[in-house]
Amino acid sequence: MLKTLKNKKAEGYIDVAVAVLVIALVLVLIISIWSMVTLKQDMTYMCNELLEVATVTGRIGPEVEARFAELCAESGFTPTVQFSATYFDYATGKVQLGDVISVTLTTEMILPGFGGFELPFDVSVTQSGLSRMYWK
Repeated sequence: MLKTLKNKKAEGYIDVAVAVLVIALVLVLIISIWSMVTLKQDMTYMCNELLEVATVTGRIGPEVEARFAELCAESGFTPTVQFSATYFDYATGKVQLGDVISVTLTTEMILPGFGGFELPFDVSVTQSGLSRMYWK
């Protein structure tokens, strides 16, 4: 019996199996974090594009909505959009020259790769710019 307890022939296989399992879990975590980083970059791009259209046209109108639809089709997800500005004409969404327009995009993300265990994250991006249109 002592001879069998001192035998360590299979000990290396267990170490390798545990190491492979740990490496696989670390790779899944890295890929999940990478997907969160790319989502944040996509949302920053979308926010900048929407802000550019809003500042050039001087209003939050059909041009901004059309660009938002294009960006959602490109990226494959639809975040929640919220604009804030001091409106010259609230009904048409016009913003006077030099006034600040802010865009906030928000979406919820679940880290993939962990099976039934889900970690929800709220990703939010806010950008501000000045209107470039003078309304009479």
